[in-house]
Amino acid sequence: MEDYVFEDVLAGSTVTCGFPGLDTRVAAADGPRRARTLFFPGCSLINYALPLVKAVYDLLAQAERVEGISLLCCGKILSFEPDGKAVRAAFEDELCAHVAAAGVERIVAACPNCVAALRGALAEDERTAGVEVVPLPLELEALGYRVDAEVAKRLLAAELEAGAAFYEVCAEGARPPLRFSVHDSCPDRATGEFADGLRALMPAELAVEPAHARRSSQCCGSLVRAAGHADKALEQSQARGAEAVAAGGSAIVAACVSCSFLLSVSQWRVPVFHYLELLFDWRIDWRAADAYMKLRFLFDEPAADGGEARPFKGLAPEPGDDREEAR
Repeated sequence: MEDYVFEDVLAGSTVTCGFPGLDTRVAAADGPRRARTLFFPGCSLINYALPLVKAVYDLLAQAERVEGISLLCCGKILSFEPDGKAVRAAFEDELCAHVAAAGVERIVAACPNCVAALRGALAEDERTAGVEVVPLPLELEALGYRVDAEVAKRLLAAELEAGAAFYEVCAEGARPPLRFSVHDSCPDRATGEFADGLRALMPAELAVEPAHARRSSQCCGSLVRAAGHADKALEQSQARGAEAVAAGGSAIVAACVSCSFLLSVSQWRVPVFHYLELLFDWRIDWRAADAYMKLRFLFDEPAADGGEARPFKGLAPEPGDDREEAR
């Protein structure tokens, strides 16, 4: 297991996360941190691909596109908690206060859900109304990064070979063409920014368009799964796989980590990749991932209510306690 250490600007804590395993320790901050620009990876990327969090952060920091990072949850999932509306509103108020106190002017976010949630919360608070929230794919595209076609083909060919008996696209021993059907996430429908960024990063000759894309994209099943409707989620995931095959794809590529995870574990027609896997040549073991995420960070750890599906951890050590504290 390798430890990844992050200094969280918004929480003012030093967070050590082990990967795999996701054992987490939080140490008290030396003092308030400030950063004009911030990388916001989001819960899904932290849980499923912590090495990619570090790789992307280092890339953005070296390019002087960000000055810091925060591992906090954007707050969207809080809507599904008991008294969710009030709980989420209280968290967003605290989030805006910390963003303002840190002097943040620009946030690069990896998750379409986080972009939508952050924009909504920050715009409604006069302290943070001017903060810009930028989708990560567009930032990477602007820096000149592109997925290497040979890397993408190698990763896909290896996945199809390893899973030939599993994926329906490999039925009867056929070797399908190495092409990726693009899946667009629900929260990106209004702006299409992640859709644009993903297509700009992908080799054009390897990308195919499914019947439902961009504004007409259909859900992977994550939303109904979060609401507790597992059967409906499975049905939607299977439909996305069938649509990818109908489009001539032998895999799905997505810009949303939540979509990538659910489509990986809930449909078996084609393999699924997040574009960062292709860009960094590092395959996520989606099927070894926990059914529910272990890490969702708030400012303070909420009181235990017996629920195991959506645990939250705090990033704020006890007041006056500067000792490292296991979480």
